[in-house]
Amino acid sequence: MTAENNSIDVLDNDARARVEAIGKDILGLGKKDTEATFKLGALLEEASELIGDDKICDSWLVSQLGITTRHGRNLRAVHRNLQSYKVRCVKLGVTPTNLYKIAHAEAESIQTVMQLYESGRRPFGQDVDAIVKRKADAEAIDLPIEDRPGLNGLAKYGAQEQRVRIARLKELLHHILLHMVEAYEPKLRGRAVIKSRLRVKIRLESEEARELLTSMIGFFRRADHWAAAIGHLHLENPEKDGGWAKLIHTLDDLQYIENVSSKGLPDFLNDTAIPQLKWALGLEDEFISDLFKKAAENNASDATKKTGKKAPVKSKPEKAEVSAEGDPSSTGQQTEKPKFKRPDFLKKAGEKAA
Repeated sequence: MTAENNSIDVLDNDARARVEAIGKDILGLGKKDTEATFKLGALLEEASELIGDDKICDSWLVSQLGITTRHGRNLRAVHRNLQSYKVRCVKLGVTPTNLYKIAHAEAESIQTVMQLYESGRRPFGQDVDAIVKRKADAEAIDLPIEDRPGLNGLAKYGAQEQRVRIARLKELLHHILLHMVEAYEPKLRGRAVIKSRLRVKIRLESEEARELLTSMIGFFRRADHWAAAIGHLHLENPEKDGGWAKLIHTLDDLQYIENVSSKGLPDFLNDTAIPQLKWALGLEDEFISDLFKKAAENNASDATKKTGKKAPVKSKPEKAEVSAEGDPSSTGQQTEKPKFKRPDFLKKAGEKAA
């Protein structure tokens, strides 16, 4: 994003006017006590939702209000996470610094800090740090991640499981990509893509990858006519048609690749499947180019093993004659075999290397 459009000027008139009004309200706040901290958090949260872009919001905070990005996030966290404690916090006069600390803490830690204030003590920041850290350490030591209570505990457990699933998905996608490249590589030399061989190598991996990806970003829904029926809840593809949703459909095609026509298979691999897996794995053109080089070596090696000889170099076809109607004849002229276009990522990799 350029410096020119990294401002609230990109907003429509109504949104920009409201954000500017919020800025004036913030600058007009007096002493930053407990109540003012909650007010600030609410105003910043509203402004953040109106702006809708973290970079623009952060730039506006710093340039127009003199509020650092970190401070702004702390204020919004107070608004989001401590609303149920607001009345008690204001009554007890919990300092803004301590509000920022407990805004990111577990409910048990927040309750402990509240109890300290209610007992008449005025805990310093280091006291609150010790409470928050001690609770977090105790949770980490005493309870395995699958037994941690609360939705925050579930979030941590889910994040760990998500990492495991992503690692497995990466492994599966690499396997599929490697065999697609090996299957497509002969096309660059004017040979056929053998669908049956490719199917055997990728069908189970494509099925697992599709189900795994769907389970991570899909949704459970009931069909309208089964809305009140138990046992008819199904995992469906995500509604948003982004890159990951498109990959689900591609994996479905790879799982049942026998349904892709032999004529259309090379284009499907070159134009859709290989580029999408390259995108999903975050690979560079050079990496794909190296895969094609290795595929050429493997394919040549396989041919040598089968025949016991080096794979022969295919000679150029002789020209056949063409009759006046455009059909080949035996009079001498022949049509040339069509040349196969190299994939864009191989061209780019070659140009980059040059």
